[in-house]
Amino acid sequence: MITNQKIEVGDVEYSRLSHVLRFTVAANAPTIKTIEDICRRNDMSMEEIAHYLGELLQQAVYTHYTYGGHRRKYD
Repeated sequence: MITNQKIEVGDVEYSRLSHVLRFTVAANAPTIKTIEDICRRNDMSMEEIAHYLGELLQQAVYTHYTYGGHRRKYD
């Protein structure tokens, strides 16, 4: 197991008009290797790795959304 992964976030911007949060994500080499291991591929482009990392972030948001039974009610 790789234990020295680092993912850092910076350059945070929030648009009050469009309600969009933008930020930069930086992942070190062990994190990139971990992504390749998860995908069982070692020939991924950096764009593919970034895309998959985005998918992992989206999955994490969905997974944590229902923790504790708290859900926002939408009409």
